[in-house]
Amino acid sequence: MTVHFVVPYYLDPRYLFELIDSVRKQTNDDWLLTVVDDQYPGTAAADYIADLADSRISYQRNEQNLGATANVCHCLTLGKGHSVAVLGADDAVEPNYVDVVKRAFDRHPNAVMVHPGVIVVDEHSRPTTSLADRIKDFAGRSAWKHAELNGETALRSLMNGNWLYVPAMAFRQDAIERAHIPSEFKSIADLGWVTDILLREGTMALDPTPAFRYRRHSASHSSEHAKGTIRFQEEETFYLDAARRLEAKGWTAAARAARLHVFSRLHAMRSAVGALSTGDMKRTMALARYGVRWGK
Repeated sequence: MTVHFVVPYYLDPRYLFELIDSVRKQTNDDWLLTVVDDQYPGTAAADYIADLADSRISYQRNEQNLGATANVCHCLTLGKGHSVAVLGADDAVEPNYVDVVKRAFDRHPNAVMVHPGVIVVDEHSRPTTSLADRIKDFAGRSAWKHAELNGETALRSLMNGNWLYVPAMAFRQDAIERAHIPSEFKSIADLGWVTDILLREGTMALDPTPAFRYRRHSASHSSEHAKGTIRFQEEETFYLDAARRLEAKGWTAAARAARLHVFSRLHAMRSAVGALSTGDMKRTMALARYGVRWGK
């Protein structure tokens, strides 16, 4: 039941080196690691991996720069084991990650994905927290009371507020192969493929055992993307499409949650307040509109 770590890479290589070292410290050796370089300048990553001479670790470089979201979607197609985990190149795993994931899949044979416990760290790898993380904790508080969620229950919770740390998750490879991986969204593509998988089949297994380190810092792609209005345009489009698909499935409570997408709209209102504090009235009004409207 091999876990294949695939890493889309385009950032300061010192974080990548930390990630690679964390994978090599796994207490269970049933893993593979592939680093997918999206044309980052220099050869630091390739040189580091070559020097390790570890047959479980491979390196490939895209012929052209795909961009963050497209490279993540590309990485999802490269899995070779029972399950694939597409890690952020600035994240890391605890030594027990493979064991936690494999045990969860063993306990829950219908699971198509596993979400282990997460430790949030800062740029210096020190445990930290932020408002975003506290909101995720709040949004997922009911879900994390269960060891397994069926698709309808998981999506009803997620459409209300996205509490996932998707880079921490492992996905069953056969489920990924059957899924539609949406590349049209930048900020919410990961929730898109989770939604597509759960609409098609299976359950989500949850194990709160800390097994993953998620790096929260101001230079992250998600942090930068949250500053503009494009994020909320994409989220509105995504949630309304999800509502239609959920309604067609007969999952009416989840569809209602998608139409309301409460936490997304609250985020837009909070961003509007931030824009107002800078005197940017145009952006304030644009963000506020996303906060007050919802799909019917």
